[in-house]
Amino acid sequence: MQNILEAWKQLEGSVTTEGNVTALSLCINLILAGVLALYVRCLYRWCSKSASDTESISRTFPLLALITTAVIAVVKSSLALSLGLVGALSIVRFRAAIKDPEELVYLFLCIAIGLAMGAEQPLLAAALVGVASLFIFGMHLMSGKNRSQQLMLTISGDAEKYFGDGATSVMSVLQSVAGNHTLHRFDIDKGRGQVRVALESKKPEQLAGVINELKQRLSGCDFSYVNLNAQV
Repeated sequence: MQNILEAWKQLEGSVTTEGNVTALSLCINLILAGVLALYVRCLYRWCSKSASDTESISRTFPLLALITTAVIAVVKSSLALSLGLVGALSIVRFRAAIKDPEELVYLFLCIAIGLAMGAEQPLLAAALVGVASLFIFGMHLMSGKNRSQQLMLTISGDAEKYFGDGATSVMSVLQSVAGNHTLHRFDIDKGRGQVRVALESKKPEQLAGVINELKQRLSGCDFSYVNLNAQV
């Protein structure tokens, strides 16, 4: 047992920096950073509305926080190392672009956790995660109550029958069934007509009712629709 304690003291002395970051405190900070990042990962998987693979991006959260903690612990007491880190980062090229802003925010949250833990500010990291959780859960609950969607609807059919004047025309039926809408495109070519409109925001069940009624009243037309709120 005595040999183990002596070996630990030697290891602790070898990694102690000018900023008095001991091996024990560094291990504790790394563990706390990993735990907080795992919680952020669970939070992201519960509340994310991203259309991309949440598992693949959230798998990097703990490692990102651990690496940031270690890097800050190393460079914070040395100006030369800090400048070297800036130079190293300046030559790094990230080939995979992050298209979803939500993913970027969570990545920054993990980086902030690593920065706080590397600077030996565990209370700041815990407070950051706690306050962020309140806002995330609050926005998640509010978005769940207001699930309105905007639909881009395309209708095509016989130009003479459905794209003329009268109560049976596409534009008249759209106005009476869907209400307010924004016209994006109207084409008539070789006896075929096509109209593309953006319907105002409605709840999913309301949109389903609008589509069903349009199909009944314009039974000879073809329909295509895209949810404008969905992320590609």
